Amino acid sequence: MHKQLTYAINGCIFEVFKKLGNIWNEDVYERAVLLELCSRSLKSECQKKFDVFYFDKRVGHYRVDLLVEDTVIVELKAVPNILPLHRAQLISYMKGMNKPLGILSNFGGLKAETQTFPNIFHLKSPLKSNFDFDKIRIKDKESIKDLLLISNRILTTLGSGYFHQIYRRAFYYELKKAGIDFGISKEVFAKYRDEKVGSKEVNFFILKDMLLSVVAVKELDNLILNKFCNYARYLRLKRGLIFNFNALHVDFRYFLL
Repeated sequence: MHKQLTYAINGCIFEVFKKLGNIWNEDVYERAVLLELCSRSLKSECQKKFDVFYFDKRVGHYRVDLLVEDTVIVELKAVPNILPLHRAQLISYMKGMNKPLGILSNFGGLKAETQTFPNIFHLKSPLKSNFDFDKIRIKDKESIKDLLLISNRILTTLGSGYFHQIYRRAFYYELKKAGIDFGISKEVFAKYRDEKVGSKEVNFFILKDMLLSVVAVKELDNLILNKFCNYARYLRLKRGLIFNFNALHVDFRYFLL
């Protein structure tokens, strides 16, 4: 499928690597590849925007690095190695844009690397569901079962690789659909000696006595988790649940505070 086009795109990628090597950031390679594509009369768009839908609900928009001949999505990386998460992200974008092909390229290794993916997932979910509630070993897990199932449905439907707010909007629609009572916290206020000393914008769901956060980060490290628990305590809530959608499977932490 589109062998000549993918061959030409790969040729552009290797030519850029030959001239620039592996020492630059992704934005440098993006501009260089765009110039090379245009020099070969390949219609190319940089940072092409598309709407993201969760079933029939528009949950935001996203941009891909390059779209060539309105057919092939090209995602550029400058990392030591291509990871499974990078592949999953490209598959998400192909499904989101409904394009037949994607090329994942990496300039950060010892040599230029490209991987081509046909969109065989256009009628399926980007990620395979391997979620097994019975294997979860945490206290009070039954109380968050519905939320875990919701997060799995969102991840396998949308895939990974999008911004926080896209997953939050999908979660919002799921909570409404399920009839779960919740509120939204957009701002928290700092008080000291009964005086307001500042405020901060946030984006949390509050479900009775639980603070729920939806993020898309590299990892749920100790600092992120510590801050999240401190928000929950400051808001005088008894539990906390945080989901990270920058993952290949349901990634969450649950706290009894």
